[in-house]
Amino acid sequence: MRTLLVSLALAILAGCAGPPPPPPPPPPTPPPVAAKVINMIPASLSGETNQDSEPFLAVDTTNSRRMVGSAFTPNPFGTSSGLAPVYVSTDGGDTWTLNMIVPSSGRLGTSDITVATSGTALRLYGGILRIPGNLLLNILRTDDFTAPTPMAVLSSRNNVDQPFVQATTVGGNERVYVGNNDFDAPGDRTATVDLSLDGTTFNTIRIETRPTAGQDGPSIRPTVARDGTVYAAYFGWRSFDGSVATSDVVVVRDDNGGAGPNPFQALTDTDGLPGRRVVKNITIPWANESTLGFERIGSSLSIAVDPNNSSTVCIAWADRVGNGDIYTIHVRLSTDRGITWSNDLRTITNATCFALAVAENGTVGFLYQQHFGSGATSHWVTHLEQTRDAFTTVHDTIMAKVPGNAPDPQYLPYLGDYNFMLAVGNEFHGIFSANNTPDLANFPKGVKYQRSANFTTKTLLDGSGNPVDISIDPFYFRVKAIQ
Repeated sequence: MRTLLVSLALAILAGCAGPPPPPPPPPPTPPPVAAKVINMIPASLSGETNQDSEPFLAVDTTNSRRMVGSAFTPNPFGTSSGLAPVYVSTDGGDTWTLNMIVPSSGRLGTSDITVATSGTALRLYGGILRIPGNLLLNILRTDDFTAPTPMAVLSSRNNVDQPFVQATTVGGNERVYVGNNDFDAPGDRTATVDLSLDGTTFNTIRIETRPTAGQDGPSIRPTVARDGTVYAAYFGWRSFDGSVATSDVVVVRDDNGGAGPNPFQALTDTDGLPGRRVVKNITIPWANESTLGFERIGSSLSIAVDPNNSSTVCIAWADRVGNGDIYTIHVRLSTDRGITWSNDLRTITNATCFALAVAENGTVGFLYQQHFGSGATSHWVTHLEQTRDAFTTVHDTIMAKVPGNAPDPQYLPYLGDYNFMLAVGNEFHGIFSANNTPDLANFPKGVKYQRSANFTTKTLLDGSGNPVDISIDPFYFRVKAIQ
């Protein structure tokens, strides 16, 4: 009986206690990240309708207000000078002008082009596929990228694809690394880094050590830490049927910036060969045609090292996971100098044109462009994700959300086989290409156009106020790293 009375009393008390307390409030939304987005086409070229795709960016670390951008942009005065332009800003990216200093005279200015600064004021290095030429690699340098003097040719050879330049200064010596896919490499082991320890002379280092399917993937990507540790990532193609490559993602490392007798052999794998395989036998679709929206796919890769802790390095690549996706980006992390790697920390389906960077405070930035829909609903969304806890939590900033069904492609790549982002201190500086319709709804963080545009009628204008067809333009952005 006592047990029954106690139970009844507890039930009565429970019923009189009222409703349960409300759940705790959700964590506060982080404050919006300050962002600047600038259309880079100068006002003087307001009438242009080029497909200015595959952009790249370099920032003068001695004065981050000085920057250089590149894209498939023709010389507006024609090809007779034999020179192609780069974009130059000296006011922190607010305004951009063209400087015709690249020795190439193609319809698109030059073929593949990437640029990098080394830490010496105004000095710029470039890697291009020169036109005319047969996949003609030129490695270039100028001591003042704001001056009209053409860049000097430091190295030149044929039959090379997709040069990707990074540079730094260690112990007073400039070091330059040009990842490239060299079809003249012996044994079809084409993954290569051209290395200079003095900013003038280059040695060609073959970093592939395993058998290939006639070549490696086009993307060979170096990254350099402040202490001189340099990593490079590449796709080791193990089979290729013309439409699908079965590939490894391989990372090599050099602890002396490539200065030793056997560069890029600090990392070995279980087979005893240099080059750590982050993943093996992944499926990479190869399509030199419009596949992801109007974009082609086939060799997308990025790697970035923490500038202050060369043991921490992150990598991203794209492959095909299954029948439900076209192209999926994977992000992984190593904290022991590339020896072991995490599982996927982030996966993004149907996306490409991505880049990783690590800020001074350790924040990882992840830039990518994701495609949605088809036909009239097709659109591209450009994201910058930031994380300080290996993507357990993510702060996402949308730079652009633009139509993907226009303009029609003039050539491939449509947006680019790559774009680029780098960190200077605790700011991310980056560049991407996108549909240039002047519609503020397309740019959630706002946008500034140099070229003439009417944002009310959503119309581009030439210098006389006449309507201009939409096209693909490069956009510069700057975003503060989260704390």
